[in-house]
Amino acid sequence: IMRRMERVWHLLLPGCFLLLLALVLFSCVLRKRRQMEGSYQPSTEERKQAKLQQKNGGTTALALPLPKEERLI
Repeated sequence: IMRRMERVWHLLLPGCFLLLLALVLFSCVLRKRRQMEGSYQPSTEERKQAKLQQKNGGTTALALPLPKEERLI
């Protein structure tokens, strides 16, 4: 019975380690992707403005909001 438990641990431990390593790598990739992609999306604002224009039947005075100012550290 003890030998069987040793076999299970010899298979389970590396599997858990690989799973943990994959999760860490995945989180690093997601974090890097978030840094590369900004949150300012002018197309979304343009769609909102177009809907308002259709609703009002004319032009609106809404301008696209400016992105947040970047600051150097």
